[in-house]
Amino acid sequence: MSNLNYYDDNITVEWVNGIKYMSPSPHPNHGVVYKKIFIRIANYLDGKECELFPDKTDLYLSNPEEPINISELKRPIVPDLFIVCDNKFELVNNNIVAIPDFVCEIVSPSSIKMDNEIKKELYLSKGVKEYWIINYLDKTIKVNFDGKESVFSFEDEVKVNIFDDLSICLKDVKLFEV
Repeated sequence: MSNLNYYDDNITVEWVNGIKYMSPSPHPNHGVVYKKIFIRIANYLDGKECELFPDKTDLYLSNPEEPINISELKRPIVPDLFIVCDNKFELVNNNIVAIPDFVCEIVSPSSIKMDNEIKKELYLSKGVKEYWIINYLDKTIKVNFDGKESVFSFEDEVKVNIFDDLSICLKDVKLFEV
């Protein structure tokens, strides 16, 4: 029985800098915030040349125009959501191969260091243009864009910098007590 491969839909497995991480299912507040952002961005992108990928989408951070190391496709990263514009992605097996224009991670208590430090460094070093870290625990949104980090509250109207006319406000999100 020890050779049995156990798969649990409630566990997310991803590879960051060659290290395998497993995360438990997030708190329901994660889903509440995710839904608000996803719907807002999806509606905005309707008819535009950008693709919004949902959570549980495996991403290989690489330029799709360059040769792909197939063995690396077994080590995806799994952002909460990401956007790739101008068709600059490749679908290889179940992986999206791209350098996203926008990545958003919603912090859970177990992912604070991962999202704020490890993934931030990885995404920005690979050329992601804009990286958001949303923390429902302290109701903040960190926006990394153009070499700067800005911090906003859920009360603020926060501009998605890769677009001219998209902003998101989370003040009306109904969170559960943690």
